[in-house]
Amino acid sequence: MFLLLIVTMAALSSCNKKSETGVTSVSVADLPLKASQYIDTNYPDASVLYVVALKQSSASYIVTLNTTEELAFTSVGDFLGDGAKFHGGHHGGEGDTTHCGDTIHGGGHHGGGHGGGPHENGIPIDSLSSTIKAYIQANFAAYTIKHAELDSICPEGLVTEVVIVIAGQEPVKLYFDAAKSYLLQDARVLYTSVPQAVQSYITANYHGYSTCNRATKYTMADNSLQFLIYLHLNQTRKVVRLKADGTLVCEK
Repeated sequence: MFLLLIVTMAALSSCNKKSETGVTSVSVADLPLKASQYIDTNYPDASVLYVVALKQSSASYIVTLNTTEELAFTSVGDFLGDGAKFHGGHHGGEGDTTHCGDTIHGGGHHGGGHGGGPHENGIPIDSLSSTIKAYIQANFAAYTIKHAELDSICPEGLVTEVVIVIAGQEPVKLYFDAAKSYLLQDARVLYTSVPQAVQSYITANYHGYSTCNRATKYTMADNSLQFLIYLHLNQTRKVVRLKADGTLVCEK
């Protein structure tokens, strides 16, 4: 009975400590609209892995993306900056109020798990293909693998997406095909910096659509460049993939 009492008291103490942190897993749907719009506009290439609400912090929400980036927001959805500064790293420029998002990848923008659960397509790093690990070690030795998941991109189909990081820089995403061969890496760029041929194609073929302020630059295995352009018209969203010379690759 005495031992049972000790165990019970220890369990209660542990629960109290967890409660005192003021960290609660919530659904993406619980985010203020302004926060969701900010993510859509400024991180259209990413999906949300999970969201936590904070009570004892100047930040009310920390959003973790599948790029492993953490974003902090106030209770009304104002962006505060790097979530790790407010929460010490939770693991488990201002945008407009338009909706952008990545529909060329499977699942769309909010494709991550809700309520703090694991991403439904996530791959444990320990289970990642040895072929993929060998490629990263040979070509990105200074980087650390932070996240991996199965995805579907147009027109390649099923791919393995691996997020690698290095201090002081935005995460890099690498893509490998079903045979684990390297396909491409991507990076965020401003839409205004994409080639004029790409912008001209968008202007000529998507009258009435607005572009997100961010685009994605694909550096292909042969070092050629392609670009994902994120478009919106009211509630309609499109992602257009183009070669640097303005040739259409894929639209979704």
